Amino acid sequence: MNNRLSQYKGTIHLSDSFNRSLFSEDLLTRIIRKVTAVAENRLDGCPLPAMSSSGAGTKGLVVSIPVNEVAEELHVSLEKKLKALALTHLVNRYINAHIGKLSPMCTCVMASSTSASVGIAYLLDATDDQIGFCIRNMTGTVTGMICDGGKVGCALKVSTGSTATLMCATTAVNNAVLRESDGICASTPEQCIQNMARIGQNGMKKVDEEIISIMKSKECQ
Repeated sequence: MNNRLSQYKGTIHLSDSFNRSLFSEDLLTRIIRKVTAVAENRLDGCPLPAMSSSGAGTKGLVVSIPVNEVAEELHVSLEKKLKALALTHLVNRYINAHIGKLSPMCTCVMASSTSASVGIAYLLDATDDQIGFCIRNMTGTVTGMICDGGKVGCALKVSTGSTATLMCATTAVNNAVLRESDGICASTPEQCIQNMARIGQNGMKKVDEEIISIMKSKECQ
């Protein structure tokens, strides 16, 4: 992937800005660097094809890369990796169906990063309950990140979401889970996803108007 990106002559800054004296080459850093690189280049006009998920290429990258990196780190079988990826794409479609096509929230993070967390939990041999914990942890972590248009800066949003992806998966498989009483968290993963959707559809109705107003005000400056 890095070799293919190097053929693209666009501006690459965010993913190359990691200070190697501060960041080790561990699993989390590799995930962040790769997700940041592909999102930045795609949104900067890179002509290379991308695997889409729920109708969007960036979502496909966000759901696939973290799961693939963990699968490679764990040296799992090809069959298990493919099952994890299939589960990730299915959960991504399910969450997006609840949130809707047009949302003031960043579905690349809210839906796709949450789905990737589920795929990672599966690779870590999570039980069904632990996969539900994974969704609850993500619900209490990433819900509410706004969508203010597709742009290069989205790379930082999905890198933040990918950090939460790995953290929420590893905590879930160790039965470290947010309480049902915490904020918008709920007892079941289905209820958590429904609460995510409620925040976007009802709680943030005026967010798009404010975002447009802010963007228009910059034109007058």
